[in-house]
Amino acid sequence: MKTAAAILLAVLLTPAVPGAQDKWLGVDKAKHFAAGAGVAAGSYAAAAPLTRRKGWRIVIGTTVGLGMSAGKEVRDRGRGTPSWRDFSWAAAGTATGVALAWTIDKLTD
Repeated sequence: MKTAAAILLAVLLTPAVPGAQDKWLGVDKAKHFAAGAGVAAGSYAAAAPLTRRKGWRIVIGTTVGLGMSAGKEVRDRGRGTPSWRDFSWAAAGTATGVALAWTIDKLTD
């Protein structure tokens, strides 16, 4: 949890100026959304055998999803251009993935 918070803080402190090709609805944004959703939903599911509490599953799915997204943008800082737009789409995917996993979990109780 501390690692994810540190990564997120690093992304927040990284100035990201969108490039000319970084559009809000660019082709890569769907990939960021899908990756965030997949990682978050998968992390929620992976947490199911570890805890019976759905609240902790939500925390784990969200933390791993946002941590992955932040880590990707930190890596882009050294290899390319970090993008708040990419991070925003991945965060939206994370929220969607956790919500979908939680809904399935509730329906299968």
